[in-house]
Amino acid sequence: MNLPPLKGKRIAALDYGTKRIGLAVTDELHITISPRDILLADAPELWDNLRKFVERERLGALVVGIPIREDGTKTAIVRRIEKFILKLRTEIAIPVIEYDESFSTQAAFQTMIAGGMKRKQRAQKGMKDKIAAAVILRDFMEDFERFFV
Repeated sequence: MNLPPLKGKRIAALDYGTKRIGLAVTDELHITISPRDILLADAPELWDNLRKFVERERLGALVVGIPIREDGTKTAIVRRIEKFILKLRTEIAIPVIEYDESFSTQAAFQTMIAGGMKRKQRAQKGMKDKIAAAVILRDFMEDFERFFV
């Protein structure tokens, strides 16, 4: 994978869903990852909200999770995510990186349980989306840490 220079840049991950997009960010030193917010995927103000998020968080790159199937076939959600990424690249002026996020939602549930989050908290709308974005970002950072030093 050919990545842009990421050292010293804040990076965000997006967990795209048909209803909500979970957001998580890392600091400039790539030490902490924080679930941030959710955006409604079909909201008319989506692109304005994403631009504001990028500016407010002073981001240098976006990582968008795509659930890649082992056999290479594309599901309907993968096609929607690819369309979203194409639009994102025209709307946002920072690098957009595609990253395999297979099983991030399941990992998000396990992370919430392991962290002691109560069932009521886990059931809050958007909670799993934010945590899934954090899982995507964590996995991306672990896989490509050599690009950050």
